[in-house]
Amino acid sequence: MIQLAGSQMKLLLMDAETTPTVSCAFAQSEVMQKEVYIFDRIENRSSAENIKNLKCVVFVRPTAENIDRLVKELQEPRFSQYYLYFTNTVNKFDVKRLAESDKNETVREVQELFLDGIPLRKDLFTLNLYHIFNSKFEVKDYAADRIKSGIIALLLQLRKNPAVRYQKNSPNCQKIADEVAQFIRRENGLFENAKRDTTLLVIERFQDIATPLLNQWTYEAMIHEMLTLTNNRCTCADQSVVLSELHDDFFAKNITSNFGEIGQNIKTLISEFQEKKHINKNLESIQDMKKFVEDYPQFKKISGTVSKHVSLVGELSSLVQKHNLLEVSELEQTIVSDGDHNKCINKIRSLLKNSKTRDVDMFRLIMLYALRFQGSSNELKSLLEQVPPRLKSEIEKTCKVLLSYGGAGRHPADLFGGQSTIDITKRFIKGLKGVENIYTQHSPYLKSLVEMCQRGRLENYPLLSNECERNDNIIVFIVGGATYEEAAFVRNLNEKRAQGFGGPAVVLAGNCMLNTKSFLDEFSEHHGKTTKAV
Repeated sequence: MIQLAGSQMKLLLMDAETTPTVSCAFAQSEVMQKEVYIFDRIENRSSAENIKNLKCVVFVRPTAENIDRLVKELQEPRFSQYYLYFTNTVNKFDVKRLAESDKNETVREVQELFLDGIPLRKDLFTLNLYHIFNSKFEVKDYAADRIKSGIIALLLQLRKNPAVRYQKNSPNCQKIADEVAQFIRRENGLFENAKRDTTLLVIERFQDIATPLLNQWTYEAMIHEMLTLTNNRCTCADQSVVLSELHDDFFAKNITSNFGEIGQNIKTLISEFQEKKHINKNLESIQDMKKFVEDYPQFKKISGTVSKHVSLVGELSSLVQKHNLLEVSELEQTIVSDGDHNKCINKIRSLLKNSKTRDVDMFRLIMLYALRFQGSSNELKSLLEQVPPRLKSEIEKTCKVLLSYGGAGRHPADLFGGQSTIDITKRFIKGLKGVENIYTQHSPYLKSLVEMCQRGRLENYPLLSNECERNDNIIVFIVGGATYEEAAFVRNLNEKRAQGFGGPAVVLAGNCMLNTKSFLDEFSEHHGKTTKAV
């Protein structure tokens, strides 16, 4: 962490992309607790004119625009001293430009910190980069460069010199992985002390487009699907809620717990409080728990962050009931895991007629059906006739684009099971009244990929560098975005490893964190509209 001598007030300049990183990293530092900082954006040059009693910490990406801004800043310095911290490698030409512009000798330090992205937690990394594809689903040049930079910074941050592999049928992955491999060879000095115990897999979203279309039932994934998480924040009942495992023990323990377990765990905490205070209140539902928290404000003081989870679970429960999501989700699971066409088609027709079914759920059910039964004598056209006229054209066009991107011939043959190693099991969730029993059967294709990597069966993932000496770590970067269902799988895998079950540690990374809304937006954008369903 950045340490500066003295207790003087300081200004911290950031760019648009480093602002979330600063929020995540600096809030935890001792220096922030002991000293006073003014935060500002580097492009807001007029906002703090000539405050010579301030030191200035600059934390920005080493882009051409930011280098230009720094050159102007150093030519006419507003502050007494400058400490320059870049999120990635800076080329020698840019360093020379900065040195030549510092005629007043105000720069005290220049460092590369390799924080070129948002570490949501130690095994989950994102760039917050959306809409990366052009009309042909080629990654735009600026996005490819941003992804390459993010991967390189992640490798340097973790001190890994990996075996670089990419998804064979993805030109996008080949281009990005090749640039990463070239950088490692060219700048081998940066990787001199890095361990060769890691495999980097660059894969593309079209390998599994079913996962982003599913409703979710583990806590973090469910919050993102229904309320949308952005940099570990969401909005619930018009209040901004921070969900960080670093400062929230309940969230840390329940990130991958299923919906029924969350309600039961909250009830247990309230029951323990009741016992201590000799209170006898019957808690049969989430609404009962919400009322209890309102009636006993001292519980908030003792329980810390638990009260906000009562509100969150209450909101999620309300949405589940209002939109009939248990029935919708059960059908989604039947489509992706069972594959009985007659059973699926009849249930879809029934839900399309149900007044509780949201537009977004009509989208996802029809698209999952089209994906699952593509190439067979499916009844997609007749299903489209059942949707409201205002949605028919939009769903039809989006479905066509989606199948073109990730349909038959693009995704693995065993995406929906078959001879896959995916273990399809029903898991019944027991919970409170108001949190009905549901089952989940789907596993993301990422599970099969990690298993193949563990067994060294990566024939469809060509190697662009030297093989690693040991395969103790796997870094998976998903071009097109990762999901919290995949993040939950990775977290559970790493927890088992920590408990002594063996296997490599896994880090999941992507250009963004998807939910159904953001995923459908990407496809609807390619036929000129924004998805009305979401």
